[in-house]
Amino acid sequence: MARSSDPGKVRQWQQRMARFQNSNRSVARFCQGEGVSVASFYQWREKLQQLAPSRERSPKAVCGFRPVRLVAGSASLAVRLPGGTQLEVPTTDPQVVQLALQTLAQVDAQRVAGGETC
Repeated sequence: MARSSDPGKVRQWQQRMARFQNSNRSVARFCQGEGVSVASFYQWREKLQQLAPSRERSPKAVCGFRPVRLVAGSASLAVRLPGGTQLEVPTTDPQVVQLALQTLAQVDAQRVAGGETC
C-alpha cells in the first residue's frame, strides 16, 4: 500500500484516476503512458477509496445510474462505469439494447450485493 499521505501526492493521484476514467484505455496502457507501475495504480486506487468519505464509497453513490439519451441513427451504444467496466453494443436494435442494459444492471446488482463497488 502506498504509505504517503502527502496532500500533493494524493491530489496528483486523484487527478490521475480522473484521467484514467476518461481515457478509455486499459490499466496497463494508461500506466505506461503515465510512467507509473500497475501495482502503484491499484495501491493508490485502494488508498483513495479508503480516504474518501464513507458516503462517497457507498455503492449507491458510486454506482448510481445516470440518465441517458439514445440518438437516432447511432451505430452503437457505449456504457462506461466509474470502475472502468465498459460495454459497447454495436446495434440500434431496441431489443438488443434492452437486453444489454438488463444484463449490465444484473451484474451491477450482484456486485453491489457482494459488497463490491464499481
